[in-house]
Amino acid sequence: MKKLIKALAALILLLIVISVGSFLFINTDQYKSVLETAVANNTGYQLNIAGELELDIFPTLRLTLHDVRLRNPAVPQELASTSVITLRVDRGSLFRGRILIQELLADDFHINYYVDQSGSNIWDSDNLLDDQTQEKLRGIDITDLTNETIDTEDVSLSFDRISIADASIDYQNLSSDLRYRIDNLSLESQNTNVEGRPFNLDIAFRFLNNGLTQPVDIGVRSTIVADISNENVFISDINFALTPMLLTGEMAITRLDDALTYEGGFTSNDFDINMLMQTLGLSEPETIFSGGVQKTQDLSLRFQFNGNQEQLSFENFSGSLGATEIEAEANVRLVSGFIPDNISYDVIINNIDLSPFLVFNENNEEFAISSEESTAPSAAFTTPNRPEQDVELSLNILNSLNVLGSVYIESVTADELHLQDVNIFTNLEDGVLDIEIQPVSAYGGSIQGAARLDSRNPAADIGIQLALKNINIAELSPPIPRFNSFNGSLDAEGNYTSSGATTGELVDTLSGSTAFTITENSVDIGVIKQVFTAIAALSPTGEAIQQWPDVIQFSELSGYILLENGITENQQFKVRMDNFDVTGTGGINLDEATFDYDMLFTVLGEPYIQTIPINDLYHNVSWPVDCSAAFDDEVTRYCRPDFTQVREIFSQIATNATRNVLEEVITDQVPDLLQDAARSLLRNILN
Repeated sequence: MKKLIKALAALILLLIVISVGSFLFINTDQYKSVLETAVANNTGYQLNIAGELELDIFPTLRLTLHDVRLRNPAVPQELASTSVITLRVDRGSLFRGRILIQELLADDFHINYYVDQSGSNIWDSDNLLDDQTQEKLRGIDITDLTNETIDTEDVSLSFDRISIADASIDYQNLSSDLRYRIDNLSLESQNTNVEGRPFNLDIAFRFLNNGLTQPVDIGVRSTIVADISNENVFISDINFALTPMLLTGEMAITRLDDALTYEGGFTSNDFDINMLMQTLGLSEPETIFSGGVQKTQDLSLRFQFNGNQEQLSFENFSGSLGATEIEAEANVRLVSGFIPDNISYDVIINNIDLSPFLVFNENNEEFAISSEESTAPSAAFTTPNRPEQDVELSLNILNSLNVLGSVYIESVTADELHLQDVNIFTNLEDGVLDIEIQPVSAYGGSIQGAARLDSRNPAADIGIQLALKNINIAELSPPIPRFNSFNGSLDAEGNYTSSGATTGELVDTLSGSTAFTITENSVDIGVIKQVFTAIAALSPTGEAIQQWPDVIQFSELSGYILLENGITENQQFKVRMDNFDVTGTGGINLDEATFDYDMLFTVLGEPYIQTIPINDLYHNVSWPVDCSAAFDDEVTRYCRPDFTQVREIFSQIATNATRNVLEEVITDQVPDLLQDAARSLLRNILN
């Protein structure tokens, strides 16, 4: 980038130089040739003036170039182009040993900055200006503009006005997977100089981040004192505006030519974080009034920074988000071009309340459920829909830098969610990201986990481990209403893997298992009673299912869930509650927000504890149950017996009972010589 700035400055200076000597030439084609030759000899770049060249000497010295393009002969892409650029020079200042540009105007000015996989950019050139040539260009001898180098005494340079309209910049770095674009850039400056006199600079542009966020409009205003002879620049009264955020501050840059250093500090206004997220396209504003109340939360930031070409440090970073206080420090090691290489950070947050970022109804209708739902158990609850399109994972950046840091949060609140003492450690090295969450106090117990993301291959490999200890399920009920059918202390361990280059592939390859137990439990068995009441209605003897208690405490309540290649199918699960066993297979369709499982309900006989009492006729029989519905259906509609198979089971039970009775009759009353014939006849009849 430093080479880019030097080269552009040199090009502007060359335009000025040749404008000063313009009275020597009448033929504009010859003038174009002189200008193109001077640029090539002094920068190594190829300048092409494809349009007209307008040269006015009176009443002011003015040079206008149309359709100007700049290229590096070694690469096919254009470096820069503009539809028109105009210089108006004060002739009188030339006799006083200085160049005063009354106006520098440019329209439709575009710059390309492209870096390939190896780190080489299109502005690299063996013929770029060295420091010695830059010194020579501070003064110009116009006696022979076609010389390969230009040599004269120093001449001071200043601008009454600089105006650039409708400019754009394309930045693409394949080595770090970065792409930015700046459009609609306008720049205005008055009394611009590099001799230490203050001048104002106003810039406005639209920033695009490779589609990761929507385009955002940004404005920057500042006062600059540039003393190039002493190699320092001081920028004050900086106003960086990104609705609704306004950053104000100052910055000092020293030792421009050899070992550049910089330092400064910024302070923001109190701004609505929700509105900033809407500006960045990270959330959508409410277009139709829903009756809900949108909570707001103001954020303010303060920080200082310092650095050089090798590192950037953030010190005394502090922020407030409502009642939340944030403190942080960070250090960034830089490679060439101010690109991060190693990052270390530490963040401390006292108490953070995320509730203001949630839309809620004053009557809490979002979480309200019917009385029928509240008495029926289900582990399912409303799940967000899967995105309509897969999102490609941008993982190259993980292979271009190393990160080591930690985050400590004293407590986190999000409506009914409460977490305490959150410690998160991250380590990114050689494309492998490890995240560790130490035990966090939550729901009367603790949660801890770890994750690994390996981005060294085109398809990322992800591994996740999660452990829950002594979680009080009753505290889960408000945020997850379907859990209010269970109470007790939950222990669970999960281990999952996934692989893919898009979010859809990650979901489709998710595999692993979760094992759980619930102690000191109580379970609302409404769905179980509902299913067995329907089954008993087909029994010839009937059964008093309704006499079962509504809530039962089990001595043993445990189970597991297995996933293989996604959640849409091939799920397996099992739940054991004393003498009641539930197994099933099926999956979840996130696009349609539905689930479909084929399940078997089995009441076990002795020696299992007979917590659910039932006639021996039903013991050790796996009753087929179809559980398929939409997430937002009433729980009473979730499961129903497969009546066709239930009738066949009862028929088989009746057949077996008849066979047993007749077998006893044959054994007791039929002569031994005739028993085999009698049994054969019985089999033919019953089969």
